[in-house]
Amino acid sequence: MQYHNDQRQIASARKLPNGTSTSRKRGFGTVEPTPATPAKRQQTGFIDGPHTRKDQLTKGQQLLRAANLYEKRYDYKDCPIEQGEIRLMLLKRNPNRFAEVVIELKSFPIQEIVENPEEFKFTALSYNWGGGDENKIVLVDMLQDNEPPSVPVMHDFSEVAAQFNRKMKRLSVKPNLYAFLQEFRQPDKEVAIWVDRICINQKDNKEKQDQVAIMGQIYSTAANVAIWLGPADEHGKTDRAMDFISFILQDDTGEKFKERYATNWSELLHLMRRRWFSRRWIIQELALAKSAEVRCGSKKVNWRDFSDAVSIFALRFDSILKDIKRDPKLEKSLEGIKDMKPLGARILVDVLSNTFQRQVDGNIYAPRQGLESLISSLSTFETSDPRDTIYTLLNLAKETCKLPSSNSVQQRRQSMQERNPPPEPDYSIDLLQVYTNFIKWCIEDSGSLDILCRHWALPELKQVLDEHYPRLVELPSWIKTVHESAYGSQTEGFGGRRTGDSFVGVPEARCYNASHGLPPIISFGRDNALPKQLDQPSAENTGEENDTTDAIAPSRQRPVAGRKVLRARRITSDMNLTITIRGLCIGVVSDTHPMYEGIIPRQVLRSLGHDPRTELQGVADTVWRTLVADRDADGKAPPAWYHRACMTCLVSDTGAGNIDTNAILQQDEAATNLKADYLKRVQAVCWNRKYIECEAAPEDKNNRKLVGIAPQDSKVDDVVCILYGCSVPCVLRPFWSERGRGEQPSYYELVGEAFVLGQMDGEALDGLTEEELAGEDFRLM
Repeated sequence: MQYHNDQRQIASARKLPNGTSTSRKRGFGTVEPTPATPAKRQQTGFIDGPHTRKDQLTKGQQLLRAANLYEKRYDYKDCPIEQGEIRLMLLKRNPNRFAEVVIELKSFPIQEIVENPEEFKFTALSYNWGGGDENKIVLVDMLQDNEPPSVPVMHDFSEVAAQFNRKMKRLSVKPNLYAFLQEFRQPDKEVAIWVDRICINQKDNKEKQDQVAIMGQIYSTAANVAIWLGPADEHGKTDRAMDFISFILQDDTGEKFKERYATNWSELLHLMRRRWFSRRWIIQELALAKSAEVRCGSKKVNWRDFSDAVSIFALRFDSILKDIKRDPKLEKSLEGIKDMKPLGARILVDVLSNTFQRQVDGNIYAPRQGLESLISSLSTFETSDPRDTIYTLLNLAKETCKLPSSNSVQQRRQSMQERNPPPEPDYSIDLLQVYTNFIKWCIEDSGSLDILCRHWALPELKQVLDEHYPRLVELPSWIKTVHESAYGSQTEGFGGRRTGDSFVGVPEARCYNASHGLPPIISFGRDNALPKQLDQPSAENTGEENDTTDAIAPSRQRPVAGRKVLRARRITSDMNLTITIRGLCIGVVSDTHPMYEGIIPRQVLRSLGHDPRTELQGVADTVWRTLVADRDADGKAPPAWYHRACMTCLVSDTGAGNIDTNAILQQDEAATNLKADYLKRVQAVCWNRKYIECEAAPEDKNNRKLVGIAPQDSKVDDVVCILYGCSVPCVLRPFWSERGRGEQPSYYELVGEAFVLGQMDGEALDGLTEEELAGEDFRLM
């Protein structure tokens, strides 16, 4: 790096453990961010770019690489940091991309950088650590001279020996980071970079926790955030994809959508599957960036250009996908991708555009979304430590953002925190406690139990990360993992839809009101029991022994005769696995029919009232409304034309009388018509779920038959309930103790959310007396 000519020495010297001191230079620079593509530019076609340059090492540099294997490891005591300070890496210049990577580490107060952004410019790296061992060596220059010498071209061992006199020490890194440093290094100047692997002592947990706490400041202060997707592939796909982005934005004639560009779109899709897009930490890193650029190999584009290209791709994905599938080789490269909706690149583009309100200069004014909303919408992203499911998003949420903001915003945030303190990073507690604390906070903050129905959580690890990771825990049924969600995790989403979309919707826009606005009544684990109900029997009266858990009000649900006994599993974890919720049973599942991968069986259609033997002049409301869960794709009341769209689907049934939604959608004529929109909604509701019929609860004087759609795991004898505070009905599975079936189940497991026709807007609670509304208690594990 070339320093400014008028640089001044910092008054205080940096004390090292050996008693010596080093002067610290004031000010540094970095590589200028890649500018966004202008709206107009004169170019008429798409041009392939050159592949990554491959320079050869001199003999002396080869000797140096071999000799470095014997150098001393770097000790972070040589560059200590105090509270509120960060290390920055100064990447030494070298015109040879494949020469040894040499760096220098310096410490700076983060506040000094924040207050002098023009003087202290650095790039923060956002990347995927990658697999494999740390088998690449980065040399740390310990000489720290005032004016770094130019890098010599070494031809013999004497020059190698002279280079060793600079007191180099080594750091081991993984190949992906090493490849970035080679690409980012400049031939004629040093550049300042912040990289978590190098700038944080990974073996010092206290330092790691302190640095994570200010990571939001680091990425929001950086002059640029470099998104490293990894080295270019050997076949030039990624190079051509990066170049194609510019053509997408410059073409305003529709040329890019013609079939001859199918290969280019396929290569862009290949780029979007890079591992970086599955990382959970990238959300914070990118959302906080003033400016960001995407790098892959030697190619780079502005993040806004990349974002716009992804948005255009998503807008025309269905038609582009058909062009790709016409070529057998390109179709094979899809590797099962059927939908762009679950891809991390698409989710990032959609969510990050509305993460913050920003001022004219690009600085953050205030977050737009709450913590529960962020975690629900970004659940598919992965992290090596599942506790970071919560912690990675704290800097982005309205309730927990600690970045500088206006006084009014700070006052509102402080008021919310005093009323209901939000979660804070604590790596000393286990995963179950982290998740339980978050769920408690969500319920208190929102007054809703909907978080119990969302598939938001990453599962527990199969083995501990290190000696500091707490004990492994078992998650209860009321903490739903992302693997059960509509598309699964990022890696699972490549195979397409796994099940239907969530019925509860997003926190700010709930689709239903099954509990009629009643607030939740809930206790967690060893919390106090729920308030006793009228005429509640005691343990003495029921003949049951008191267990070692807290006393909780037993359920008043009357047992259903003839049901088989499901034995309770043995639980070795503590009572944090248990929650008790007030609610009302509305039925017991009496029959089920699976709806595999978009096929609606004839048994379901007949149960809903469709008679295939008669001439079709209309279709019963129970048919077309149930198949779309009585809502459109935006969670609003279904349009009237859904009726006719369903009727046209029924005349297109298979010879067996089923509706094969996939087969109908694959017909070219259905690409843009109303029938296709209706069928996509049917798939979003019914995919790999079960149609259920329910016997009415004994309390139901009308003895109504209930029908609906429930999770694939639903079984006969499961209980369908309205849990107070939850916007949709829930399916619970009762378990009895090993002593045999008593009057009340020992506990229930939450199978999942359900749609029950005619019970989604509080109908089950209409007309009930105060005593009937007292409900019953369900103990979930």
